[in-house]
Amino acid sequence: MSRFDELFNAAKKVPAPEAEQTKSTKLSKSKDPNYIRTTVYLPKELHRQLKSVAVSDEQEMSQIVEESLVQYLKSRSTHLDV
Repeated sequence: MSRFDELFNAAKKVPAPEAEQTKSTKLSKSKDPNYIRTTVYLPKELHRQLKSVAVSDEQEMSQIVEESLVQYLKSRSTHLDV
């Protein structure tokens, strides 16, 4: 047995990190049937601010827009099932 065989055997015994063992079952929004893609026009400065906040908060811009729209619609007393 070579010294490399020992290393290979030791490496085989080390379990893979948990993230690699479990596949994510969460669908991306583009594949989730509960989401629909839409296009909106925003002023450049507002888009820049949204992008900046998304980066600093480590959120997707679409998540921030979704939360903002839900709040707006609730403030308008629109009937929502969210």
